[in-house]
Amino acid sequence: MPPPTDTQIDLFAWARELEQENERIAKVNDERARRRGYLVFATDPAVSPEDPSYCEIYATEARTPNQAASKIRPLAAGRRLHAYLATGKYKHELADARWVA
Repeated sequence: MPPPTDTQIDLFAWARELEQENERIAKVNDERARRRGYLVFATDPAVSPEDPSYCEIYATEARTPNQAASKIRPLAAGRRLHAYLATGKYKHELADARWVA
């Protein structure tokens, strides 16, 4: 049998702390839901598809595929841009992609 303790848990303080933590978690999850990871493929139409410089892959976070492409556009002038969710069918390309904040 454990020894008795002289302190007792303040349930109201514990409930307030729990509520504050739940609010913090909800805010973090909302922010994550607004930003998703995207892979943006930048292909050069003037280069042969067999050439290694034909396709450059970028990774970024954005709210929409169009916003992801607009973040990459200054880095890939003259290239065609295609944005895909980073968790989609091209997720294996994420390891080699260049990160753009």
